[in-house]
Amino acid sequence: MRTLAYCAESFCEATRRAAGGEPLTCPPAWWRTFDVRHLENRELLYFDLHGEPGSDCWCGDGGLIALTAEQVERAALGGAVVFATSCYLEDGSPMLAAFLAAGARCVIGGGGPNYGGRRSALGAQLLGLWLRRGMQWGLGAERALEVARRRLAMAARVGRYRAAARDALGFRVHWGGRV
Repeated sequence: MRTLAYCAESFCEATRRAAGGEPLTCPPAWWRTFDVRHLENRELLYFDLHGEPGSDCWCGDGGLIALTAEQVERAALGGAVVFATSCYLEDGSPMLAAFLAAGARCVIGGGGPNYGGRRSALGAQLLGLWLRRGMQWGLGAERALEVARRRLAMAARVGRYRAAARDALGFRVHWGGRV
């Protein structure tokens, strides 16, 4: 599956596992050096960057701007599925609107703060991992998310990271054309 992962450098290990490949990280990449063509011709775009309420950008470590809504709008996403652990990806978010305007088939993310790990995939990252695996098995995005939620619901009942798993169960699908 053609996947691109882009994350804060400190999330690299967890993102590598969840996305199934080597991610781009911020730093060293940042919005001035990030080529939006990296987003094109992908089936899955996986983001693990920092978001703030109402912000038109996502950041990597140290507050370094990783990606802006303006950049995303210039990309031709061609129906890619976007999964983002980035906080505050909710209705009215400039980043959500940018991905949909650029042609994402759907954007999956959670409003408010979202929780994950640095070394091990937790919460939102586990949801992304199981979504990716479902898509690799040939499931469509909606069915893959349903399976991922079931897997995560089991994790939400046991273990020390129940709160992170429960938070990720609130992630929503935003379909293209329906911001």
